[in-house]
Amino acid sequence: MDCDVLIVGAGPVGSFAAETIAASGFKVVILEEHKTIGEPLQCAGLISPRAVELAGVGRDIVINEIRGLRVFSPLGGSLHAESNQVFSLAVDRALLDQKLAERAENAGALLLTKTRVTGLEPVKEGYHATAVRDGRTINIKARLVIGADGIASKTAQWLGLGHKNPRAVMYSAEIKLPRNNTASVDVFLGHEFAPGWFGWLIPLDENTCRVGTGCAFMENHPPPRYYFEKMAGAFPEIFRGLKVLRYTGGSVPLGPMPKIFTSHAMLVGDAASQTKPISGGGIYTGLRAAQICAETAVGALMEEDLTENRLYHYQEQWNKEMGGELNRAMGYRKSFLNLSDKNIDLLIRFLNKPMWLNTILHYGDIDYPSRLALKMCLLNPLARVFFRNAGQTTTPSFPTVKTNSDSKHPAQKID
Repeated sequence: MDCDVLIVGAGPVGSFAAETIAASGFKVVILEEHKTIGEPLQCAGLISPRAVELAGVGRDIVINEIRGLRVFSPLGGSLHAESNQVFSLAVDRALLDQKLAERAENAGALLLTKTRVTGLEPVKEGYHATAVRDGRTINIKARLVIGADGIASKTAQWLGLGHKNPRAVMYSAEIKLPRNNTASVDVFLGHEFAPGWFGWLIPLDENTCRVGTGCAFMENHPPPRYYFEKMAGAFPEIFRGLKVLRYTGGSVPLGPMPKIFTSHAMLVGDAASQTKPISGGGIYTGLRAAQICAETAVGALMEEDLTENRLYHYQEQWNKEMGGELNRAMGYRKSFLNLSDKNIDLLIRFLNKPMWLNTILHYGDIDYPSRLALKMCLLNPLARVFFRNAGQTTTPSFPTVKTNSDSKHPAQKID
């Protein structure tokens, strides 16, 4: 089988890129290892209205609108900010994935589920991929390969772009739990049950929630379920009576990768570590990256130039648009690691005042958290105690990539 573009992974990011490229008249093949699009679920499903608008899938994926935030410390401190404005949306993540995959197919892409890619080798003018479907081997030759196969991306490894970014490992569940306030999401901070990370509770309705916690920047740690149980025990008044409907979980990469492209290939989404270090979310950032990736792909295919020098524009544009935000967010996440539980409690109590709560409501943005942080620093020098390390981060420059103009598959070297 020959195609113009082979996309590995039919998550929202892979399908979103596939739709644009296929709609431009190119032959696109998407390979997805799982039987059902959107399964297994590995996402809390809390995204911004901006992300829903960008995806263009309609409001029927929305389960609940979130207008507020409650934050709890392990030592009793808390804050609650709520307004009439919708800040985030709890969505049916599987339905989101399925809608985007359907749109990609309607645009002309060929989607093969239950198909696992087993190898990728450079050939003249592209790549040769092998895959297994229903016990049979499939051979595919593609001019361009896009790896959208998640944090454990085999595509990245085969392309020589693998990078050991730090990660957050999470354990979560959908639960039955009576909930009076369905308009606010809960965040739980504390090193005993969320070291380096945070716990969350997202209401779907008056009786159903999504809940989870995890750890980050840790090479050796107990099973994530240990932290889940510790968090439920630390806040019995909130979690009393919970009944688990199904467990989910997963991990996300944190921090930028030095290189997300090579000759005839690009990475996108979690495979390219295009996630938000503050929350671990990757839908909005992944969809925007998929747009840039697809636009670069269409231009390069039309020009019949898929060299590194041409595909470089993908990472250049990505860094220009999102690099500064994600680097600052990574700085905030690392600053948080230095806070003790006592300091976390003091910070929450410090922010639990009308001025700060109004600032959070006015400037809070789950896709661009640095905007709130910068505003808080301007309002009060005391806030800089927490943000001082991250505040020194500037927009990153793109690493110099030396290419071999005589080869379609040059050895990479990053200075």
